[in-house]
Amino acid sequence: MIRLQSLDRCPLCQCPQIKLFKKGTVVPERIRADDFKITDSHYGTRWTFFSCRQCGFVFANPTPAQGAIAQFYAALADEEYSQEDEGRGRNFSNILRRLRPHAPPGSTLLDVGAASGIFLNLARNAGYRVAGIEPSAALVADAEKFYGLKLFCGTMEHFPAGEKFAVITLLDVLEHVTDPVAFFSVLSGFLAPGGMLVIVTPDIGSLAARILGGRWWHYRVAHINFFNRSSLDWLLEKHGFEITLRKRFAWNFSAYYLLTRLLPYLKGKALQKPLKKLHLKLQLSDSWEIYARKKEK
Repeated sequence: MIRLQSLDRCPLCQCPQIKLFKKGTVVPERIRADDFKITDSHYGTRWTFFSCRQCGFVFANPTPAQGAIAQFYAALADEEYSQEDEGRGRNFSNILRRLRPHAPPGSTLLDVGAASGIFLNLARNAGYRVAGIEPSAALVADAEKFYGLKLFCGTMEHFPAGEKFAVITLLDVLEHVTDPVAFFSVLSGFLAPGGMLVIVTPDIGSLAARILGGRWWHYRVAHINFFNRSSLDWLLEKHGFEITLRKRFAWNFSAYYLLTRLLPYLKGKALQKPLKKLHLKLQLSDSWEIYARKKEK
């Protein structure tokens, strides 16, 4: 059984004024590695969440221990992730295009939570010198099989960085971290002064999150905290970052992928080929896309 820890204060700003935000539906005894797949479609499955009255951070309480979470990620395989490489590639190409004015090709780039390497492959092809960290052994193997990328298999805390990077990307990573302050303390040590940090993460303060309530698609077992604008600003400012660009992230997926998220029994059916050729841009305005520069001391 996964070990849980009850919190009496906000893990972000340490304010003791916390309150129940939303009751959970997760049954810890039933959690498996498959529940942490990137392509998991059990939307609405959530931990019990509390919110901080001071900074607005929303966090699982009781929260799973990060070490236990890491074991699930290490054991998972996600064959479906790379099957949507074209749609994901469109998402990532847009990020690289917006990154270029802040960190041109030739810069060193570290992707944390690199999955099967779709983003890093595009970044390398665009001229960046890339490295990646991924805890799933199966996804690390996929990255080498599909793209010839040799990722570090493990977590950032154990990454043997031999240099400081000009760019670090956290694309749908922060919502998986139990202690963002400790995580950022390690991350900041890998980023060169004046370096760029790119973040994509769900916005708990978005209109979609408020309207959908417990049915919001970002509620899933793997997501154990959520930021709004003020809490994300607080974290970045605390660690010496200045936001240079803030926008809403838009998703690009094939019609097949989107349809099978809602109707999983259609996977592998005859419509797969034509629906995969139809690409849709989905702007729900419920995720942040942030570019922040590390201030030089």
